Amino acid sequence: MWEQIQNFFQAIWQQLIEALLYLGTPYDFAFAVLDITVLSFIFYHLLKLVRDSRAWQLLKGLLFIFFVGFVSNLVGLTALGFLLSRTISLFAIAFVVLFQPELRRALETVGRAGFKVMASDDVASGAFDHKIIESIVQACGEMAAKRTGALIVIERSTPLGDLEDQENAVEVGASISATMLKQIFYVGSPLHDGAVLIRHGQIAAARIHVPLTDAYHLRKDLGTRHRAALGASEIGDTIAVVVSEERGTISIAIEGRLYTLDNEDALRTQLHRLLLPATDERKRRIKLPLARKPAKSSLVGPSRKTKAYLLLVSILASAIFWFYVQITLNPVIEQPYNLQLLYTNQEELAEKGLAAQYKIESIRVNLKGRQSILQGLSNRDVTAYVDLSTIDQPGLQSLPVQVETRTGSYTQIYALTPETVSISVRPLDLDKEGN
Repeated sequence: MWEQIQNFFQAIWQQLIEALLYLGTPYDFAFAVLDITVLSFIFYHLLKLVRDSRAWQLLKGLLFIFFVGFVSNLVGLTALGFLLSRTISLFAIAFVVLFQPELRRALETVGRAGFKVMASDDVASGAFDHKIIESIVQACGEMAAKRTGALIVIERSTPLGDLEDQENAVEVGASISATMLKQIFYVGSPLHDGAVLIRHGQIAAARIHVPLTDAYHLRKDLGTRHRAALGASEIGDTIAVVVSEERGTISIAIEGRLYTLDNEDALRTQLHRLLLPATDERKRRIKLPLARKPAKSSLVGPSRKTKAYLLLVSILASAIFWFYVQITLNPVIEQPYNLQLLYTNQEELAEKGLAAQYKIESIRVNLKGRQSILQGLSNRDVTAYVDLSTIDQPGLQSLPVQVETRTGSYTQIYALTPETVSISVRPLDLDKEGN
């Protein structure tokens, strides 16, 4: 019993030692940490994107199938493991179709962040001024007082030309005014059904239809107009302002989250912060939260516990994925080398008044390391030697064989034959008397 436990922990220790081969030298270890850190950052933001959508349930289902398939192959349920492995292969093909909205949002986010340095502070901010913002605020305040439903979609740096080109959309091309917005959303108007698109500082189109959000954390009492506002805000950095027909409240949607504002003054503050160029003075003056407390918000962001959970999952997934890539592209292999044994530090042995008698031996060593390293390693790059400086007295000595490689990468000796050699050591004066 004790021997089996000891063998088990020895096997685990051996696996941990072999895992060091994938990390290599401190230089390689630093790059591995950097690689896993970047992967964790990407995975974390991808998980945040899919968390509030139906794709989160699909992702959990895929992980469950993968886990059951792995356990089935591990315990020997070959038929079940075969079926689930084929199912995973089919899901891999359908991945792009299932996660199309999340992939689109992720690419749009990367595109905005990647080219932000090439643009000004805000691409669309130059088209807005205080007069335009005041017109939007005044119209929303009066429509909220009269319980008139409205949805205003505001373009920023993400182009929304595809919404303007819809078949049922009506091109307006008019200046923004409170009167025009109220007239469009008037119940008797033929343009009130749908949303208004604001581009380049003017009302570009009316009666546009925005794809509804997939978020399932939305309150049940919120209708289609609020879901459309969230769907619009998920298109890049678009802003959507929605007026509730039932409650007479004003809400703003940005980056996939919906916030209910207290009044039109709160809307004015947020539009100034989001649409006008952010000067240093205004940044110091306006540091208000984007919404009320989470209890009054229609959509609550992830808690600290959820963020910590997503971060932990991202790190574990990144580490597993990194090791999988390394094992697939550059696995650990074993390669034999036949070497001639060398005897070093004979001068130090002579200074001690000793002389060694030995025979030239051939050493066979099996090195274990990364495939890219060992394939470029020849016999001239590997040295097997015996250090004679460790001998302090005459007699028959058994010395260990040591192996060195001329590469800076980490390798492991898997097998060495022989591991020790016997050397006969005599005093130098006896050799002289014999002569």
